Amino acid sequence: MLRDKALKYIDDNSEKIVDLLKQITEIPAPTGDEGRRSEFIEQYLENAGAVGVYRDKAGNVVYPYGIRHGRNNAVMIAHMDTVFPKDTELEVTEKDGKLLCPGIGDDTANVACLLLLATFAAKEKPAIRCGIFFVFGTCEEGLGNLKGSKRFMEEHADFVSHFWAFDLYYRKIYTDMVGSIRYRIKVHTTGGHSYLNFGNPNAIHVASQIINDLYRMQPTDEEKYTYNVGTIAGGNSVNSIAEQVAFTMEFRTGEFDVMKKCDQAIHDIVKRYSKNAQIEMEVIGKRPCAQGVPEESVEKMISRARESIRSIIGIDPEESTASTDCNIPLSMGVPAICIGLCDGALLHTEEEWIWKDSVAKGLRLLFHLVYRYYFAED
Repeated sequence: MLRDKALKYIDDNSEKIVDLLKQITEIPAPTGDEGRRSEFIEQYLENAGAVGVYRDKAGNVVYPYGIRHGRNNAVMIAHMDTVFPKDTELEVTEKDGKLLCPGIGDDTANVACLLLLATFAAKEKPAIRCGIFFVFGTCEEGLGNLKGSKRFMEEHADFVSHFWAFDLYYRKIYTDMVGSIRYRIKVHTTGGHSYLNFGNPNAIHVASQIINDLYRMQPTDEEKYTYNVGTIAGGNSVNSIAEQVAFTMEFRTGEFDVMKKCDQAIHDIVKRYSKNAQIEMEVIGKRPCAQGVPEESVEKMISRARESIRSIIGIDPEESTASTDCNIPLSMGVPAICIGLCDGALLHTEEEWIWKDSVAKGLRLLFHLVYRYYFAED
């Protein structure tokens, strides 16, 4: 019986998953440079007998299992990349029931769980109710701009009925996705000597006026959004009128129409100050908002996730908002939600940690979800 095989597989791997997690976590995978992890995962699947595993042009490792014609296939994705530079020290340590290492929870624990599920499918070849694309994705973090998810969906959207992202922690279900648009804005002026050329346009002054007008914007309950100026640099010396400055900024919102208004607003502000300066705007990041998604399909996925988390973890998860690989399918009208398969804290810091026993729980949670709704008894 498939159920007996699945239960035995979970028991056999409840301890082994920690060793697998350590192996993967200690392979550097900064955004855009996930190659070594890709090789490890691809080889792991092939050694388990997975047929048809490949890496696409974005570097995603894809294992198509039982894929059907038409839109009768699910995507299950966990991203391989982390926010940490390649030279970050990666050594998993244990303390007080915790596993500590940069990137261990976001998103390597989820990768390890999904990899073991894909390995089970490869070895046991269970009958399924719909096809599954197991995807180990690239470029989810930061200025990776969801490149892996975007590439996959551009190539497979006509085959995908719904999309599961496994990311972050199992105490929440991420149902609403925050879109963003990010700019690098460069201001160029004549500049000059602070005394001899006093009165010439100053690039820092122009940039400060743009930023000041941006921060006068007032979000409302009807049009919710946020903005931020994250970095700024320029000028030559204290006694020089700055001839150049550059700053980065972003808008975030969950509403497609609101994003369009925000984007227009920054263009209008920049245009206002273009008489005394040459101003360049460069899009450095874009994460789309949801459009045209069937609400009943998303609600069904939320219900399934909630039932599995209650059954296995014993908690009632909160619904929350995030920016994940789900942004891409949702922008294409494909139902998608995100859940986590571990529990921890301090993600995106070098002090990141997860509870050691949460990984085995996450594996059981994933199997409960997939066994209940995707695997079929022989």
